[in-house]
Amino acid sequence: MRSNARYCNVTDAALRKLQQTGCDVRADRLTCILFATDASIYQIEPEAAAFPRSAREASAVICAGIDAGFSITPRGAGTSLVGNAIGDGLIVDFSRHNRAISELLLEKRSVRVGAGVVLDQLNAFLKPHGFCFGPDVATSSRATIGGMIANNSSGARAPFYGTTADHVLATEIVLADGRIEKIGAQHGALEAERAQIEQLLRRQTSEMAERWPPGMIKRWPGYGLERFLRAPKNLNEILAGSEGTLAAIFSAELKISPLPREKGLGLIFFPSVNEAMQATVALLDLKPAAVEHIDRPLLDQTRGQLHFQAARDLMELDANPCAAVLIVEFYDANVAERLAILQARRLGLRSKILTSAREMDLVWSVRKAGLSLLTGCVGAKKPVAFIEDAAVRPAQLPEYVRGLEGIMRPLGLEASYYGHAASGLLHVRPVLDLHSAEDLKKFRQVADETSALVKQFKGSLSAEHGVGIARTEYMREQLGDELLGAMREIKRIFDPRGRMNPGKIFGTGKFQIDSSLRENFTRPIELQFTPRLAFAFKDRSFIGNLEQCNGCGGCRKEVPTMCPTFLATGEEVMSTRGRANVIRKILQWRENGNDPLESEELDAALSNCLSCKGCTPECPSNVNLALLKAELLYAAIRKHGLGLRERILSRPDLLGEIGCAFPRTANAALRFKPLRALMEKTIGLSAKRSLPKYASERFDRWFQKHAVAAVYDRRNAAVAGVGDPGAAIIDRGYKEVILWDDTFVRYNEPHIGIAAVKVLEALGVHVLLAHRRKCCGRPAFSQGNLDTAAKFAEHNINLLSSLQNASPTRTSNPPILFLEPSCYSMFAEDYRELKIPGAESVAERSFLFEKFVNDVLEREPTKLRFQERDESVAIHAHCHAKSILDPAFMARLVEKLPGRKAKVLETGCCGMAGAFGMMEAKRELSLQVAAPMLQKIRAEGADVTVIASGTSCRHQISELSEARPKHMAELLAEALD
Repeated sequence: MRSNARYCNVTDAALRKLQQTGCDVRADRLTCILFATDASIYQIEPEAAAFPRSAREASAVICAGIDAGFSITPRGAGTSLVGNAIGDGLIVDFSRHNRAISELLLEKRSVRVGAGVVLDQLNAFLKPHGFCFGPDVATSSRATIGGMIANNSSGARAPFYGTTADHVLATEIVLADGRIEKIGAQHGALEAERAQIEQLLRRQTSEMAERWPPGMIKRWPGYGLERFLRAPKNLNEILAGSEGTLAAIFSAELKISPLPREKGLGLIFFPSVNEAMQATVALLDLKPAAVEHIDRPLLDQTRGQLHFQAARDLMELDANPCAAVLIVEFYDANVAERLAILQARRLGLRSKILTSAREMDLVWSVRKAGLSLLTGCVGAKKPVAFIEDAAVRPAQLPEYVRGLEGIMRPLGLEASYYGHAASGLLHVRPVLDLHSAEDLKKFRQVADETSALVKQFKGSLSAEHGVGIARTEYMREQLGDELLGAMREIKRIFDPRGRMNPGKIFGTGKFQIDSSLRENFTRPIELQFTPRLAFAFKDRSFIGNLEQCNGCGGCRKEVPTMCPTFLATGEEVMSTRGRANVIRKILQWRENGNDPLESEELDAALSNCLSCKGCTPECPSNVNLALLKAELLYAAIRKHGLGLRERILSRPDLLGEIGCAFPRTANAALRFKPLRALMEKTIGLSAKRSLPKYASERFDRWFQKHAVAAVYDRRNAAVAGVGDPGAAIIDRGYKEVILWDDTFVRYNEPHIGIAAVKVLEALGVHVLLAHRRKCCGRPAFSQGNLDTAAKFAEHNINLLSSLQNASPTRTSNPPILFLEPSCYSMFAEDYRELKIPGAESVAERSFLFEKFVNDVLEREPTKLRFQERDESVAIHAHCHAKSILDPAFMARLVEKLPGRKAKVLETGCCGMAGAFGMMEAKRELSLQVAAPMLQKIRAEGADVTVIASGTSCRHQISELSEARPKHMAELLAEALD
């Protein structure tokens, strides 16, 4: 997605020169916004970005950029915490296209990868062969191999695997003069440069020995000088850690490692961080592969998070709270024995031994989400990454932590301490408000004093994240003039004109730790509208939720849920991070009286968001793009009015009522090509898409004739609600439920409602409908038509709150069951966002139909009798259901049916997303998003029964595949004995 708006400081001649290389080059305003930030606290807008597909294209565009006077900043996934992936010239993004994996040689234990290959992608490729790439950074779901080499990354298991440089056999690089060379111990390229560097560094051996004494597991800052002297035939030792200041990395030949034969994990819980540090030293004799530290501030951020609840339960954090946890991992030799020794030492408050892969993965998921969990705390004060990369020798950790506490305490600062304890590296993040001038002074003071403290310990100020912008000014203090001078000379040898990522690593005065900060710190966002929504889940404010996005890039991960449009296109603007960056920037524009709400850039960010809600639970910071989008669409509607398309798409209930009044005529009209062409021209509904048919008999009309039906109406009085409705049915003899007949069940798919009634009655439950209910408001909400959504919500909440049990002997509010997940999420979450009085109590009574049935059968397994049948069932879970519930229960429910085998497919959004996939302008993107889901469904075979409880999901699957998906209610009803 591009914007046409160009920045005036990119001349036509310069842009032509770049584009004549054949490389995809963009100099529009949208691109410059997207690549102005990374995962750091810094912001620098580039003049253009390039996306090379080959080394030749990369060479041509780098040469053209330098000739045009641009600096060159190579970039991977943009996960840098120090700002080394941003610059004011030409960004060369190697993550978009350069993702080939080839030349796997198992006997040689090597593989060739493009610089844009993501670590998890590589390990998924290697796993079937019994191998992995050893260094395992926490950002493995999006970190690129090129970025890992450029930073000489390492991660948790550095004691076992070392750093990335230990696993690089050769690299294919592009130099500033355009040369494409392959360097490594077995390659003779750049021999003159190599010899010159060797001669230069031989003179620095004593200085290195003085400043860099042995015992460090992680890297030293800057170029790998001491590594190169140990292997002077290999220029990769210099390149690893060079952060794009010497050359751009296009591909690499890597050494791969056998997967561990056995793993075991010990958890030790402590009352204080200091005790955990002391215990780390006491455990090193057991030769662990990793010892990771997590403290209470990080653990507290997992509370209430769906994706981390299983880990919290496993670690018993609620029942047995603690201040710190050590995760101690062992590989291969004598794992059980070493775990037994660990437990016998009786360290800390308690310990727990884990050996199952699932349980170990749950614990590691908490650790890997550390940064985003911490920055996801509520309020302007956040744990800030700026001294987070310092390492000392592991035995020095207790004293080093006391030194840091001595820096923080006088300033009244709290901090989180977590990270690679076995390597002597803790990611220390002081809690600061970078919008505040007072806290910015503390920020500077902490940085200065920490640099001096690290020097005192002869540690590394930059041990795995790089120098970048954040630590450049401290390099003279850390390295001294001689070593820094040697690095400058190496820079000159590789890059005589100084155009490769200039200003990084060397203290030129261009960058300081408190310069080039993100604009929202230096110029706080001032909204031109009054937010309508509550952002009740966490932040209680629009800006608060927007600023939860720290740029970590978790939305770029290659798992199916988040972010579906990014997975389909690879475009940065399609990621949650990209959208948040655009929203932040657009809201700060004031020049020339432009209306930010009408900008092309904002439209590019919002119009392609599916509002799938995947970002909220998947992002550890809980960025809620669906709410941000709805709020901005609403602001535009208030300012410019509601368009015809938005009016029509907000009211499928009205269309359903009309369609069911004349179903034959309405269905014939939906097939009438001239009418469909007119609809496409006027409101954008694609003529190539089928539309749902209207039923000959509405569900509510069928229900009225049903023998055991009873309908609530407003004449009944309200009573107090009950706690757990499932328990109430079983334990208290409570026998009524309200079945919410959503718009599509009522007007299009009454057979699903009929199936649900059959199942509920078989459970012994009396089923009622909410008479005179209105649409839940989801269609209106997704269009930004929040006033209409709120009117529906207020009506429905008042209706449900006033209903009394129809039985003369009962006075309690029955549970409300939903067949459509998007309706359920409106009641469970979005009515609260709309600030509807009474929404909270109704939300507590709201249940997804299949969750309710499963809960009843969990308590009373014999409540229903099912026919036995050999059947394979594949379940596609709706995005909105997954945003609130763990969908694993759906497979457990199906397997309560004798003979059935079920699996919840690892699928993301179906791509239909209500009206989104129906629009001609979005049809192709909808098909792209759907493709992985369809592939996984087809892989299950032709005989599998597909379950999809969302009406949009069923529509998409039916239209694009041979499968005929069912609602869970249909499967259960058909199986009843």
